[in-house]
Amino acid sequence: MSNSSIKARKANKARAATRGKHSRTGLMAALVVVVVTVALALSSSPWMPQIFPGLPVEGEAIKSSSVSLISNQISEDLLRGRWVRPDGGYVIEVRDAQAGGRLEAAYFNPRPINVSRAEWHRADDGLHVFVELRGANYPGATYQLRYLPAMDQLVGDYFQPLYQKTFPVHFNRESR
Repeated sequence: MSNSSIKARKANKARAATRGKHSRTGLMAALVVVVVTVALALSSSPWMPQIFPGLPVEGEAIKSSSVSLISNQISEDLLRGRWVRPDGGYVIEVRDAQAGGRLEAAYFNPRPINVSRAEWHRADDGLHVFVELRGANYPGATYQLRYLPAMDQLVGDYFQPLYQKTFPVHFNRESR
């Protein structure tokens, strides 16, 4: 084989390798564009904070004191209604959400259980509800819940002092 044919073969191999590198580079660039596009679309989605509560969404960067403008747009009046816990039929009935954080609430299992304290407050991640019960088998049992507007649910924790255990719970709004 002559020197010129050997040089030609080496040049062809080099061009083929370069074409392979360029096609891989193009594929990687396209993949990066797709991943960034999907990430941006998901981060601006209104339901992402429900899945990842700490994830900032568009508009949350603008703060009014320590409360985000987005959570301020959710009215505490949305807390009113009958909320049913599907794992047992327990009911929290919110009759009124008053200025200053006071809630007028009742609790049923299925009979009424005394509500010793009921409050709501607004935080960066939305509206929160606290309910404390005082009754037989409920000596200071508490619910700490957060309102999820996209799902129209109250979600959080129930502390049962008799067993010194906390359970994750959620309440669905009872349809009228």
